[in-house]
Amino acid sequence: MVVLNKKAFHLPRVEPQKFSLLLRLGLEYDRTRGMYSIANCNNIGKLLDTLSEILQDPNVSFTQSCLICGKDFPCQECRYYELCDTKNMPFSCVCGKCLEEGKTIPE
Repeated sequence: MVVLNKKAFHLPRVEPQKFSLLLRLGLEYDRTRGMYSIANCNNIGKLLDTLSEILQDPNVSFTQSCLICGKDFPCQECRYYELCDTKNMPFSCVCGKCLEEGKTIPE
């Protein structure tokens, strides 16, 4: 399994056609740092399929950002992983530590 940080991650060099596809699917590329990040999630399913192909791993996912503490964490750490409808999508969620401590989302 490959877990990517949605804010900044490296990929191996890809051909121009594949690079263009990644940008159309919602990634941004920072040429200075040589890193990708997610700009939008409109085509997340196709993006995950394309990244799986590039990385040669069928299990590519993104980290979640905790709505309470801001920590990035992989979905697989969550006790509700099997029940979740949006697992492995690059959205915000609540991390296990904040769940256990009963913290609430700040207003």
